[in-house]
Amino acid sequence: MKKTKIIFSVDKMAVLCNIINGEIKARLDSRKSPEKKELYKEMGVINSSPAITRFMHNHPNIFGNKKFINSRGSNIFEEILPISSDYGEEIYKKEAARRLKYTYDLSDEEVLDVERFLEDFWHLSENKDIKRIISATEQYKDSIEEIWKHQEDNVISYVEGVLGYEPEANGTVCTYIMYPNFNIHRTCQAKSSQTNLFFGKMKEKNPNKIVAYLTHQVFHQPMLPYKPTMTKKQKEEFHAFIKFLTDKDVYNKLTGKSYLDIVTQNENPEAMAKIYPYWLGYRYRHSEHPAIEIQRAIERDKRYFDGLPEKSKKRKLYSGYEFEKLDAKKIADFFKEKKAITPYQFAKINFDDKQNIYKGKFVPQVAEVR
Repeated sequence: MKKTKIIFSVDKMAVLCNIINGEIKARLDSRKSPEKKELYKEMGVINSSPAITRFMHNHPNIFGNKKFINSRGSNIFEEILPISSDYGEEIYKKEAARRLKYTYDLSDEEVLDVERFLEDFWHLSENKDIKRIISATEQYKDSIEEIWKHQEDNVISYVEGVLGYEPEANGTVCTYIMYPNFNIHRTCQAKSSQTNLFFGKMKEKNPNKIVAYLTHQVFHQPMLPYKPTMTKKQKEEFHAFIKFLTDKDVYNKLTGKSYLDIVTQNENPEAMAKIYPYWLGYRYRHSEHPAIEIQRAIERDKRYFDGLPEKSKKRKLYSGYEFEKLDAKKIADFFKEKKAITPYQFAKINFDDKQNIYKGKFVPQVAEVR
């Protein structure tokens, strides 16, 4: 079995970018709420380090420029976060300056501001207080790596068993662990054979969720990438399939809990709701009694949904699943002759067709003509 190679690392400049990005977003988010601002301070998101606070005060032309930091919180630190510091100071500053000039269409004066900022930003990483943060990040990285190594073979074998074959592993996932005072889960395609994942979960103490998130990255781009011919809608639906295959089903395998207990990164509720019944048919297509297994899964997830508070974010997220309308036997029958279906064949299913999954005779609703 050839596995995707997953490498865990800490990049000091990426860590700094994420810390300052978090502080910017927290300050903007708490502008009208002193209580929220105090909470962010207690969490170490605001005023995470005296060195960072001084750095921000020393560069008003950067932190006060709406081009670099807009009212929604988007900022230059998100832009330069993927740049590696492995090649040293000069190459880092040159690449960061090039990217910022291209992105923001800088004036001559702003170019000078950026150059001064990048000079100080690199040296900020050498501050004693920042080195302490980097050291703490290294320890966090070691804990994440240990969690993954403990379950790696188990979850990869499990997912391949669900797929029914071993996908070709094409590439490496470089997982850059961030200081966990501000959440990040972001992927960048560094090159065709390398995916960079920037990962840090401030409140996530459940190792099974961390394993599930990492399984997603191991299988998606390196083994089950998007096809160039896929439309945006098809990519969203295929991504929903990947989320069920990895995040949701691996988490269920490790814990026995509902798919709804784990919320995936940037979860698309509409796409997930459409894929859900078809996913269950795919998941249990090789079972001795697929309709029974599908019905159990539906009941498991409906119990979880019914237990959610009426106005909770999770209940809203899962409101489109329509558990009571799903027909387990119809779903199982749809996959009766599709036991060898591949993920890419699965992606070509018309997920808007409800007659294969709903109870009774489904009659499509026709929009009223006025």
